[in-house]
Formats: sequence, C-alpha cells, structure tokens
Amino acid sequence: MSTRTTSRALGWLIGLLLLVCWNLKAEVRLNFTEIDSIQATKSFREPNTAIDSAPISLTATAGVPFKYQLPALLPYQSAIYSSSQLPGNGLSLSYVTLPPSIVGTPNATGVMNLTVSANLTSNGQPESAWVPIIITITAPTPINLTATAGVPFSYELPVLLHDNSTGYTSPQLPGNGLSLSYVTYPPSIMGTPNATGVMSLTVNAHNNVNGQEGSAWVPITLTVIAPTPISLTATAGVPFNYKLPVLLPSNSAGYSSLQLPGNGLSLSYVTYPPSITGTPTTTGVMKLTVNAHSNVNSQEESAWVPITITVNPSATSFAITGVNLISCQTISATQRQLSFTPQYVGTTGQPILFTVYQQLPFTTQPGPYSLNLDTSNPLITLIAQQNGVLSSYNYQWLAGCNTTTPNRPPTTTGIPPQTAQTGQAYQLSLANYVTDPDGNPLTYIVSGLPAPLTRTGVIISGTPASTGSFPISVTAVDPSGLFVSTTFQLTVNGTTPPTQPFTLVGVTTTGCQNLGGNQWQVTFTPQYTGLTGEQIVLAMTNGIITTQAGPYRQTLSTEQPLLTLIAQQGNTTSAYNYFWLVACTGGARQAASEVGNGLQVKVFGNPVQSQQVDVEISGVIGRWVEVTVLDIQGRSHHQQRLDWSTDRERISLPLSQEVGTHLVQVRTEGQVHTVKLIKSR
Repeated sequence: MSTRTTSRALGWLIGLLLLVCWNLKAEVRLNFTEIDSIQATKSFREPNTAIDSAPISLTATAGVPFKYQLPALLPYQSAIYSSSQLPGNGLSLSYVTLPPSIVGTPNATGVMNLTVSANLTSNGQPESAWVPIIITITAPTPINLTATAGVPFSYELPVLLHDNSTGYTSPQLPGNGLSLSYVTYPPSIMGTPNATGVMSLTVNAHNNVNGQEGSAWVPITLTVIAPTPISLTATAGVPFNYKLPVLLPSNSAGYSSLQLPGNGLSLSYVTYPPSITGTPTTTGVMKLTVNAHSNVNSQEESAWVPITITVNPSATSFAITGVNLISCQTISATQRQLSFTPQYVGTTGQPILFTVYQQLPFTTQPGPYSLNLDTSNPLITLIAQQNGVLSSYNYQWLAGCNTTTPNRPPTTTGIPPQTAQTGQAYQLSLANYVTDPDGNPLTYIVSGLPAPLTRTGVIISGTPASTGSFPISVTAVDPSGLFVSTTFQLTVNGTTPPTQPFTLVGVTTTGCQNLGGNQWQVTFTPQYTGLTGEQIVLAMTNGIITTQAGPYRQTLSTEQPLLTLIAQQGNTTSAYNYFWLVACTGGARQAASEVGNGLQVKVFGNPVQSQQVDVEISGVIGRWVEVTVLDIQGRSHHQQRLDWSTDRERISLPLSQEVGTHLVQVRTEGQVHTVKLIKSR
C-alpha cells in the first residue's frame, strides 16, 4: 500500500472519531436536598460539553448581603446563564455583570446545591456548559446587649446596607418599652425597658438602588436585668426625708409614685428631684416604685426605680416585733398544732387586743396561743392593738416549725442593792437585769415592795413614803413556764429639806446615736436642785410630757438642734434650753474646729463683735453644703446652700443684731455639725 493511500485512510479515521465525539451524549443525574425551605430540583439531562466536575464551594452568612460573579462557562458574551434553583432563599442571578452574579441576602442557614448552565447557538450548532456550586450559609453572630429595667436605654444599630436611603424595621419593636428611633442614622433602639427577661429581636434593612432590591438583617439578643432597689430605713413616729436621685437628665421631668401618699409618707416637690417626706405611722416594709416622665423635642422619655423602706418601731411605739414559737406538733401529713406567743415593743401595761386573721377571734388574754394549721397556708397574719395603736406581723409559721430550737429559761445577772429617798420619785427597769436567751417576752412577779411602789410591765416605780430596808423578790417567767428568780435590798432614806428653790440646772447626756440622715437617738437625764420629794412633771418642746424619772431616750432631728425642757414641782416651774446637738457633737472655741466624720468647721473671731463672722469649712463629703445661723431659741436667721467642689473654703455669714449665743449649723449629704459662737456688743 502506498504512503498516500495510508495517509488518506488515517485522515478518514480521525474524522470519523471526531464526529462520534461530537454526537456523544452523556446522562448526568444531579440530586438536590431541601434545606431551610430551599427547593430541590429533580435530575435533568445536559450535553456533557465544557464540564468541570469540581464544584465551586462558597460561604455566605444569613442576613448579610452576598455577591459572587460566575466564571465564564462558554467563550461567548452571548451565552445565556440560568439556574433552576434560583431565585431561592433570598438569592438570584443578577445580569448586571457578565458573566452574571449570584446576589442577594440569604434568609435561612444550611447548604444550597446549585447548578448554573450556560447555553448558546453558534453557527447553527447548540453549545452548552454547566457547573455545580455549593453555597454553605452560616448563622449570623447575634449582637448581645444588656439593659436594666426602669433605666433609659439607647443603642445605635450598625450599618447593614451602605446606602443612606436604607429603611430599618423590626417586627418585635415597639415592645417592652423599647422602639426604633430614627433621630440617628442608622436608627437606634431606645426607651426604658418595663420588664426583665431576654428579648430576641430581628432588625431588617431594605433599599432599592438603580432598580436593584437590597436587604440585610441582624439578630439582637437584649437581656433586661432587674434594677437594684434603693433600701432605706425609717422609724415609726419619727419625721423622714429622702431626696430622690435624678432619673432623667431633663429638669422638666415629672416624678410620681402609685404607692404615695401612704403610711404617712408622700412626695414633696419643694426639692428637685422631689423628696419622700413625712412621718411613718406603722411599722413594716414599704415597697415603692417611683416613675419619671419627660418630653424632650417631642421624644417621650421615662425611667423608674424600686425603693424599699423598712419602717422600724421606735422606742415608744407599740408594735409586734416577732413570734416566740413554743411548740409545733405534727397532727397529720398536712396538719400542725402550733403554740406561740407574740413579741411586742412599746408595751404600756394596758390591755392588748390580739387576733390572728381568719384563724383566731379577738382576745385580750395574753399568750401563749394555740392553733391548728394546714401546711398549704404557711403564713399567718398577727394583729394587735394597744391604746389605739395598731400593729400587724406576717409570720412564716411553717418555716419556723422546720427550724425550731429547744426553749431555754430566762437568765439574770442579779440586781444590786438599791437606794431611794422618801418624797422623791424612784424607778427601776427589771429588763436591765433579766433577759431571755430566746427573746421570749417575760412576765414578772414582784413581792416585798413598800407602798406606794408598784410594778407596771418591767418597771418598778413610785415615790416612797416611809424609810426602811426592804427585801424584794423578783421572778421572771417565759411563755412556756420556765423561770428565774432573784432578790435585792431596797433602802429608803429620809429626805433632807432643800436649801434652795427648785431649778432645772442642767442635763447629763449619756448616749448619742446617729440613726442616719438627720436623725439622732439621744439619751439624757435632767439635773435638778431644790427637790422636795413631790412629783415632777417634765415637758419637752417635741411634745413629750411625762412624770417618769429619767433617763429619757428621744429621737431628734438635726433641723431642731435645741430641745427646751420645762419641769414643774409643786407650784414651781423651771425651764432649760438643752442644745443636744452641741452636746452630741462637741462645742466650739475661738479659732477651734469641730471635727466629726471628717467634716471640720472653724470659726474666726469668737466672740464676734461685727455683724458677720468668717467660717472655714473643710472635709466635706458630697457635692453641696448647707449653712444655717440660729439663735439660742433655735430660730433661723440666715440659711444658704452652696455647691461644693473644693477641699477647703472660707465664707462670711451675716449675724443678727441680737447679743448673746448663736449657733452655726453646717450640713452636707451625710454630715452635720453645729458650732456655738458668742455675739458681743
């Protein structure tokens, strides 16, 4: 065979092979899964032309705009690209670019299996190609925020789409006191949360740029925590004053409380922010909520704060302070027999009317009391009244049954020998010598008292009429019958006739306790001359009148540093101005300083001859100082309030023309001192 014939046969063979390859059809089957609402497609047939079997793997984030430009599958600009899975899950093919792009914002997480095909007809011959694409859509990272219920909150959103015409919305807002505010751009989540808990929000962004829709979204987790309540303490029957903190920065904010007025307290708008003022009438715990509202530039603002005021009984106020649980016996699985005795303060010896709400009728019989109770009701309310003063106490009896300890008898340190004088008032408190380790109320049995001495409650008192030495026996019994006994000797001497007229010559201060704020508890005893043994009636300018012998314990306010005592024996009356605050905090000398809790007050030129005095103040705790000039009667002649930002400052104060003793009282947020000065001619 010739070389030409061989070459020609080889050429035909090659051409035949090319024709077979051109017409070869391959069946390709692609399976898709349905993930997060992405619709899968069934298998399809496609010419196996320009196939790259390796899939393109991409990653996107749900809620975040996505864009990926496809590779060129055919070398022709007229090729038409399509995908049977798009549009889907927020993505679609965009033909703004060539080759086109997969664009949009994925809605749901998961894996998208796509097939993108390219088709065209060139010179009458159809051409096609395709490529598999896998897009893994991950969950977005949520924005974690924290807010406090009752406290104004503001958070400016991040930019989700880079176009100023983008609109932001959230299907969960407004809600729980929060809403979207469009004062800022991007907008802000603003408001005051009402309730605690976790708020799961979704913020969406949408725009349309050159006919192209754009969207994005972001999850936000907002944890609203409970506010820290303000805890305050007050005393029943004692004036109370507390200035509220600033809840909103606007001076036009209005403050209110649904629980006030109540229990003798109300909101006073003399100060700003307002103050809770008044005199509590009953003991217990007051739970208040103070709200603040304002409208600034048509924007509503609000805030609130919880306040707990524990009203304690005063030394002279009748109240139930607790319960002495004597026994708790199990009757059945749900029944208990309870034996108990209420504990009181402020008893006067008058009958006490007692009841247990819905469990025990009113009775004046003293305890112990016995009740059959059901464990489904673990709390009982005790109510008692003495001399028109009502007190209540919520007793968790079931918890008490689970923690009971054996009752112990009273104890005594013994009562030392006592001395009294005929014609002079005598008083002895047995509570100073007998105690109960379990805090139980005690009943006293006293024998051997000379007439007309008697026992009332824990007090032995009276005015002895005759001299002598008397053995006294005292027995203290607790509610369960346990007791302790002791004896002491009382010697009554005769009275020496007075050599001078009856006079209240002074006061001995034996105790000063700062109760907080402007409240002090002061213990004192008046000093007399010219005693005849007649009864002494003592009146105080705070409204107290008594014939009991001292010492006296009074709760006083620094706003009234002077307490005038008026005593009467027979037809003779004597008065004494008791500067208790000076006695508790110290006096003042020329160029001397009064120091307490760091606050120092120095007066220059004492005695003072001019119409003004220079005072140097240092050691101030807080942001303000209030200075008041008082006369000897406690009347204010000058008062000024200063903003304080220095460590030490010297000021000049005007004085009245009155000659004599004056007082300069300096108050801060947590300190108070009074300095005495002399005004001379």
